[in-house]
Amino acid sequence: MQKKTIQFTMFVLIVLAMVMSACTPAAPTAAPAAEEPAAAAPAAEETVAEEPAAEAPAEAVVTEEGGKKILRVAYTREIDVLNAFTSQNLCDIEFTMVEGLILTNDENTYIPVLAKEIPTFENGGIVDNGDGTYDMTWHLQEGVKWHDGEDFTSKDVCFTWDFVASEGSETYNRDEYLGIQDCQMPDDNTVVFTWDGLYGYYAGIFEAILPEHILAGMTTEEIVNYEPYNRSPIGTGPFQFAEWKAGEYIRVVKNENYWRGDQYPMVDEIVFSFLPDDNTRLNALKSGQYDIGEIQPLQVKEMEGVDGYQVELINSNVFYHFDTNVKTEKGQMLFGDVNVRKALYGAIDRQAIADQLMEGTVTVANSPINPSSPYYNADVPVYVYDPELSKALLDEAGWVVGTDGIREKDGQRFSFTILNRAGKTDRIAIAQVIQAQLKQIGVEVEFETLESAAWTAQWRSGDWEAIVSGWFLPSDPSFTGIYACEGPNNMTGFCDPELDAIMEESDKSFDFNVRKPLLDEAQVKLVETAHTLPIYYSVTPMVVSDRLGNFKGSGTNFGSFWNVYEWTLAD
Repeated sequence: MQKKTIQFTMFVLIVLAMVMSACTPAAPTAAPAAEEPAAAAPAAEETVAEEPAAEAPAEAVVTEEGGKKILRVAYTREIDVLNAFTSQNLCDIEFTMVEGLILTNDENTYIPVLAKEIPTFENGGIVDNGDGTYDMTWHLQEGVKWHDGEDFTSKDVCFTWDFVASEGSETYNRDEYLGIQDCQMPDDNTVVFTWDGLYGYYAGIFEAILPEHILAGMTTEEIVNYEPYNRSPIGTGPFQFAEWKAGEYIRVVKNENYWRGDQYPMVDEIVFSFLPDDNTRLNALKSGQYDIGEIQPLQVKEMEGVDGYQVELINSNVFYHFDTNVKTEKGQMLFGDVNVRKALYGAIDRQAIADQLMEGTVTVANSPINPSSPYYNADVPVYVYDPELSKALLDEAGWVVGTDGIREKDGQRFSFTILNRAGKTDRIAIAQVIQAQLKQIGVEVEFETLESAAWTAQWRSGDWEAIVSGWFLPSDPSFTGIYACEGPNNMTGFCDPELDAIMEESDKSFDFNVRKPLLDEAQVKLVETAHTLPIYYSVTPMVVSDRLGNFKGSGTNFGSFWNVYEWTLAD
């Protein structure tokens, strides 16, 4: 009983320290840089804020001028580039300007955008060629023009496929396009992809299209680094690029020739002001400077009751997790034993993190797949909080408590570093809880905190020991890209060929009755092999002005700006 009391006291002190630090303005930061993949990937790293800034940029307050309706967004960070394929952020800003064949809506469903419909067997869009290949025909919207007046055609779609599938495209989900063997253009408004098999995620790619008439003739590397497009893209969307003032804001303006009709979009401009500090952003929203903005779950109570605003808790496809890494020699020594990983996971009180640290706004996760999905396995094994069992498992593995209270084995102390990203107070607070709780079983945790670009570079290099992070899953719940041995987003070094086979088989079927048992098995296998520790399923609290109409928040990896063309702004 005394041990539980001590642990709870430490937990409360950590929470208090986090809240106090969040209320203290920090010094201004350098220009923000790239983040880990979070754009629109089938398994994309959830976006995070940059290092804190002391106050809102001077240009943050933009008022209606000359009768214009200007939507003001308190945005969480400055993004890296405006190329939706190579950006390492969510693509909210890009999706106001750039469109694709598909997108996801507020019901976690893929919907057609530049395509008239999503091809299926039922509508005749998918044809079995009888040799293991399948043709998928996409009929494109007619009369669509790029912002510079050029026609959007099937050439743009095939050009996009050719770029994304090329080596060196730096596309976050390039692997998802590699099953396409050929792209044919029967006419300007029809595209036929020939696939080498069936893949469940086929309807979730091509969320953006590149302009062939601008980028044709360039090498893949040249397109990746083409500054004019990266900083001021040409798209087909409801808004056009107008201005990017580094460190302050991005401004987009109404596309007067938008293909959906003259009535769209229904606002004249959008200004995305970069407010990376959570507390600064909250205060700016409370003071009425913005029409919409994201806050942290711990800030919801502060915003409730503010006149003229409401807080929408958007159920998110994000799950927070604790990962260890076996790519380094030290990592293999510490975390290579599955029972050691299970010992660590069993010493972390995830329910306390959800209920106390996050004030009950989130629910504990036992699988990457959200319980709202029909693919969720309710019978997946659960990591039970049991520090005494954790101690026993470590003893059995040869990790004995040393004279300083920290376990050791073969001259190696059980001490590792969690790589934190500056400005993300919730993740850092979770890491602090993990640090305190693992100390109780004789494991030492230290921290290294890096700004966003440096964090991303180190994470991608594999030269790290542990992280607390968050993955965005798509509407289609494939997690092959995260956990497969050669998965593009598997940075941990864990590899299980049996798990790979299960996940890959599940990806190659459209039949729920085939995929469901396979994904059930994969979810169980993840726990048995202790690949990762899911912590909780996140929510995205969006502060929305009463002036803003038709906002329909989406918790998918494509974000909440999916229907921005029909947002309204009352006088």
